[in-house]
Amino acid sequence: MDEAIERDPLPLSKVLFIGAVGVVVVVLGWTILGGSNPTSLSIDSERVSVDQVRIGDFEEYIPVTGNVQPETTVYLDLQEGGIVEQIYIESGTKVRKGDIILGFSNTAVQKNNIDSETRLLENLNQLRNSKISLTEKNLLLKDQLLDLSFSIQELERTFERYELLNSQQNTNLSREKYESTRDQLAYLREKKALLEERIVQESRLRQQQSQQVDDSIERVDRSLAILSQIAESLELRAPIGGFLSSMNAEIGQNFQRGQRIGQIDQLDSFKVAATIDQYYIAKVSTGQEGTFEFGGQSFRLRIEKIYPEVNNDAFQVDLTFAGSGPAGIKRGQSLQIELSLSEAKTTNLVSKGGFYRYTNGRWVYRVSDDGSRAHRVDVVPGRQNPESFEVLEGLSVGDWIVSSSYEAFRDVDELVFEQPLQLTRSLKGS
Repeated sequence: MDEAIERDPLPLSKVLFIGAVGVVVVVLGWTILGGSNPTSLSIDSERVSVDQVRIGDFEEYIPVTGNVQPETTVYLDLQEGGIVEQIYIESGTKVRKGDIILGFSNTAVQKNNIDSETRLLENLNQLRNSKISLTEKNLLLKDQLLDLSFSIQELERTFERYELLNSQQNTNLSREKYESTRDQLAYLREKKALLEERIVQESRLRQQQSQQVDDSIERVDRSLAILSQIAESLELRAPIGGFLSSMNAEIGQNFQRGQRIGQIDQLDSFKVAATIDQYYIAKVSTGQEGTFEFGGQSFRLRIEKIYPEVNNDAFQVDLTFAGSGPAGIKRGQSLQIELSLSEAKTTNLVSKGGFYRYTNGRWVYRVSDDGSRAHRVDVVPGRQNPESFEVLEGLSVGDWIVSSSYEAFRDVDELVFEQPLQLTRSLKGS
């Protein structure tokens, strides 16, 4: 038969030891699991920089790079093109309006001009002959009317004599001759009336046809003028006076119709072309001003024209000098411009430090009054410029913040400084 074996209970010391080990395990587990994101971090105060919230005049502006360009530029695009036969003026030279720059040869254009001019001249001769024919026809009808009027006038005198003789008792005038003269006079009068009506109608028609012929002649003349311009286009002339640039042509080089061969710049006045990030397209308008430094002086620019097309996430604007431009400025120079987007406004400001790239101004570490620690606080930022940003909520004037980079702080809620920061007099209430 089996017998039950009785075990002695665990000693009290072992029970206490096992309980202590459990507590240690729990504490270590909590530390390992919950301690990866500590709520505070001890740092050396010499590793951080601080800044103070202040009241100041804030102006929203952005830095842009502008390029100095001539205010007036005329591009030289070839109307017909051809082979370069003669170079009269080299690139980089001043030209006057009408100066011949290049001479071209283009046999196809020249042959077409000759053929077209021949056809137009033949058409012009036909139109002029038609106008002469209309005039001659009108003169012929008037001549017929003149002859008929003269015949009627003679016949009227004859008929008057016949009537006088016919009224006498003793007359040798036959009745037949009297009536024949009377009928012939009536016929000529009716014929004259018809001729006069025809002349009126022919005159109206002749005026219409003559106007049509004149219009056709005018169109032919314009076509001949265009042909003359095409022939002259084989000589490239300066449309304005200025500085010839960007032209690269050699004798014998062939250029196509419409090809741009150079440009003429008027260097007595300049503008500035600038590229702006598309983020600001709704904030930029004509009339806004910017400033730049040149030769130790500050100058103002004003937006004159905005090009709404967006290319490579940016758009273009043209600025002109507000007042006199700087002496000695050259085409192609780059200018660093501070373009104002708003008027100056008194508000709470914080300078942008290393922290801004990390938080975008949405939260900061605010330093306690005794300088021993800094707590994380949320901030509502407003407008910004490259130097500072506007504080709408979360900070007060005189508050000190940690302004250096936050990347090493692991987003802890509190920074504890090994040595308290030495802060100057608070600006609160100022």
